Amino acid sequence: MAQPSYPYACARISALEKGLLSAQTIRRMAEGTTEDAMRYLLAARYGNLPDATSEDAERMIENVRRQTAQTVRELSPDPKLTDLFLLQTDAQNLKLLIKARLLGIGDVLFLEGGLFTREALGVMAAEQKYDALPEEMRDSLAELERRLKIQAEPQLVSLLVDYGYYAHCLNAAKGCKEPFVRQYFEAMCDFGNVIAFFRMRAMGAPREDVKGALLPGAGVKADALTDAYELSAEQLTRALSESTAKSALQEGLNRMLQSGSISALEKARDDYLLSLVKSHRHEVTTIFPVVGYLLARDREAKAVRLILTVKRNGLEDGVIAERLRELYG
Repeated sequence: MAQPSYPYACARISALEKGLLSAQTIRRMAEGTTEDAMRYLLAARYGNLPDATSEDAERMIENVRRQTAQTVRELSPDPKLTDLFLLQTDAQNLKLLIKARLLGIGDVLFLEGGLFTREALGVMAAEQKYDALPEEMRDSLAELERRLKIQAEPQLVSLLVDYGYYAHCLNAAKGCKEPFVRQYFEAMCDFGNVIAFFRMRAMGAPREDVKGALLPGAGVKADALTDAYELSAEQLTRALSESTAKSALQEGLNRMLQSGSISALEKARDDYLLSLVKSHRHEVTTIFPVVGYLLARDREAKAVRLILTVKRNGLEDGVIAERLRELYG
C-alpha cells in the first residue's frame, strides 16, 4: 500500500496536535492535588477512560502511547525513519523482560508504542532469540546473553540493549535524507556518554572501566572521555568539541556544575532533542511534524506519569519542578 503524502500526513498531525495537553494544563496539574490532576485528564479525554481514577493512570498513559504509535505508523511517509523512534520503546521493553527473567519476576510493566507486541518480545527474551531485530541489536543482544551465561549481571542489560539500539540508529541515519535524524541520535549518544562519565566518576569507578559503560561513539569519543577522567568538569570542553550538540552539552554541563546534580545535564539533553524537531513543526513537506507529534506525546506521557506518581506518593512538589521537561506545545 502506498504511503501517505507529506502534506496529508502533516495536515492530520496538525489536527491531532490540538488534543495534546497544554503547558498550562500540565502546570495546573502539578500545582493541584491528585484529584485535580485527574479532573484535568478526564476533561481532556486523556486515555479514553471516562470513569478513570488515579489507579488507572498507567492504563490511560499506555492507551495514549498505543494510539500514538498506531497513528504514526499509519501516517508516516517514511516508515523506516519513524520506526527508529518507535523501536526505542521495544528496547525499553526488552530491558524490562530480560531483567525480569534474570530476577525470576513473572509480570512486568509493558510499555505500549513500539513495533513489536508484548507476546513477540516476551518470546524473544524467554528463548534468547532476537532474529526479528535489526542486525546491530541482534549482535549486541547475543553478546549480552553470552555474558549473562557467565555471570548474571542485570546492570549489563541496559548497557548492551541500548548499545545495540543506538548502533542501529546511527547506521540507519547515514542513509536518511533528513540530516536531523543523524544529529538527533548522535546527540543521544554524546549526552548519554557524558552522563555515564559523570556517574562512573561519582561511583569512584576505575578509569579503565569507563569505555565499557559507553554508548557508540559519535562526536564525544571514548578516548577523549577517558583522557579527561581525572580532570575537573571545567576542563572537559575539549572532549565535547567535536559533538554537533557541543553548545547544548556545554550549557548542560554548566547547569550541572551550578546545581551539583546530573539531572540538570539530563534535562539539557531532553530539551535539546525536542528543540531539533520543535522549530520545524509547521513544515508540510518534511517528516518533522510526524516525528514531533510522536516525541510530544512521549514527553506528555512522562509529565503525566511524573505528576501522578509524586501526588499519589505524597512527595514534595519540588520533585516535579526538578524533573519536568519542556513540552512541545
